[in-house]
Amino acid sequence: MTTVYCEGPIMTELNFCNREAFKNVKFVMLEHFDDVINEIKHRKKVIRFEDLKGHHPAFNPPENSVFIFDRRMIERDFVNLMSFYGISFRDKLYDLWKKRNVKVLFNFAFYEALMYEQELYDFITFDFPFKHLKLTDYPLFENKPNFLCDRLYNLFFYFNESLEGNFLKVPRKKHTLDKKYLFSTMQMKLRPHRLDFIKKLASKDLHKHGYITGTREYFEEYKDNLLAGHVTTDNNGLQNEYYYKDTHRDFFEKEWEDHNDIFVDGIGEDIHRNHTMLLNRTLDYNLSYIDICGETHAMYNTMYPIYTEKSLTPIFFDKMFLFYGSNCFYEVLNKVGGHNFKDELLLPENYFTTKDPYDQIDMIINSLEQLSKVEFGEVFQESQDKIKENKVLLLEYFKKIMKPVVEFILENE
Repeated sequence: MTTVYCEGPIMTELNFCNREAFKNVKFVMLEHFDDVINEIKHRKKVIRFEDLKGHHPAFNPPENSVFIFDRRMIERDFVNLMSFYGISFRDKLYDLWKKRNVKVLFNFAFYEALMYEQELYDFITFDFPFKHLKLTDYPLFENKPNFLCDRLYNLFFYFNESLEGNFLKVPRKKHTLDKKYLFSTMQMKLRPHRLDFIKKLASKDLHKHGYITGTREYFEEYKDNLLAGHVTTDNNGLQNEYYYKDTHRDFFEKEWEDHNDIFVDGIGEDIHRNHTMLLNRTLDYNLSYIDICGETHAMYNTMYPIYTEKSLTPIFFDKMFLFYGSNCFYEVLNKVGGHNFKDELLLPENYFTTKDPYDQIDMIINSLEQLSKVEFGEVFQESQDKIKENKVLLLEYFKKIMKPVVEFILENE
């Protein structure tokens, strides 16, 4: 029997891909080994690699076992291992895995182009001396040895990270067909293009038809950055021309409370919590017919276009959607035969090829002016087949691209 060490929710994903194949596989919940190292260091003061054996399966793995490492363990455990304990610890760990024929699946598909190109690039491209497979959603790594590349491998991370361990039971409570608002635009960071959208909504009095969120802490951060004249954010210097389009300065001349008639703080003080999971629990995703979001990476000069979980979320929560700065996702959706609701949302044909997110925002505003005057609940009900099919298409495609992953995990069975 193969033992697979992974974060708990991953077993749901793998069983969905091939339940029969995994009937003889033992799944073991994997805790952060960084916690174990820190506890031993604190207790013993002087720490050796040999002290770790018996305290975490990574440091005493059974022969032929499999480890699956997703974003959080990669960012935290491996980065800290090198940062605090160095190459001797790393090489001993890797040598141990090689001797015991351990296989490792690394998931490098988690939407973050800036991290792929910068701080994690060396780790992602490292030729590990043990059997391994690397998943990626970024073309920078396409056709490299031991990589599998597909724009939708990030579903593996999305299910594990955001959907509470069982994506087949999302949303957690059945959503209604009759909504309170025409649209939602839910974001934590009030990036320039998102503020441009909010300001244009308010100028047309369209904000009254929407559920609009922001985060007070990020509002204050952006205000401070603007006043200080900062030209870099988010630990990088790759902001593009869209980031500096000066349409939002007057927004920060007022205080957070002065905008309470437009939006609410949908997250509160704990800005590091998983907001997708939170809004699933509070049923915020059930408040409107259409999710509208501005993609983060539209503001940065990355080597390849990319999208984040914001473009996936409406599909898994039975919503219609309008994305600006996310042409990449529309292309991915078209590839699997999905529906973009162009006609239902009154979008012009060139919307999906327009590169400037601010131009796309103007098109959305024009559409919302017309949509706000109709009984959109009827349009929503008539679109249910398309809405449900989008989810089915993504799940079936996920099964397809996970076949070689399943084979890698089970090749010794």
